[in-house]
Amino acid sequence: MKKRLKSAVISIFVIAVLLLAILIGVKNGTLDKLTKEMPTLATNQAETEKSAENVKNDSTESKPYQGIEVAGYGEEFEIRREIDINRKYNENDRTTYNVYHVRVKDCRISRQCDFDINRIDYGLTNKKDSMDDNNNFISDYFYAAIELELTKDINDNDVDDDYNVFQTSWFIDSLNDDGTFEPIKNSETVGSDAEANKIGKTNLSFEKGETKNLILYCIFTDEEVENDIIALNFHLRNSPFIGPLAIIHEPGGENE
Repeated sequence: MKKRLKSAVISIFVIAVLLLAILIGVKNGTLDKLTKEMPTLATNQAETEKSAENVKNDSTESKPYQGIEVAGYGEEFEIRREIDINRKYNENDRTTYNVYHVRVKDCRISRQCDFDINRIDYGLTNKKDSMDDNNNFISDYFYAAIELELTKDINDNDVDDDYNVFQTSWFIDSLNDDGTFEPIKNSETVGSDAEANKIGKTNLSFEKGETKNLILYCIFTDEEVENDIIALNFHLRNSPFIGPLAIIHEPGGENE
């Protein structure tokens, strides 16, 4: 009997405390404030979710050329090189990359082989029917000699010689009006005038602040020369280089 009476007293006390808290809340306006803020909190959460969805929809895949910048013919641009495989490139951390200042000085397009044919590493074997005995094209294709001016930034990080190089093999793409791009028929550079160094002909070595000219050789089809905006792709996935799509040819442009 005493236990039941004790339990009843405790229950009454708890109920009384809860009622008192409610009355105090009503008097101070706390409950009313919470009631009014609950829809606001729900709205803020909905807006946050909507904003996150908008950011997702505004990904690089939905931007022209997958969000890669386009450098006009003759414009100077930067190519950044990741310098440590153990530290990912971070655009806000200059210690994670070095910089090359680059400009397309010229793109000479001709059927004539007016350079050392030994500079071409590959790509001619299946084109012999379109060539004469002097390696000139008589139809179907053009040689393109792209001259780049490259300067390694004077404030670059000190790295091993293996990281003080600029590669000479790059993909070549055609830029479409709808903001997409696709490889041309001969989708890579096929040679260069870079001399062999200790890590191979396909790389050009630099000192900090040094400027060099580099010629890259490509092969275009007649249709590409006539119709396509063609660019070197300096923004390669899974590559240490981060740069733009640099235009090297436009139909009716100054290099024709």
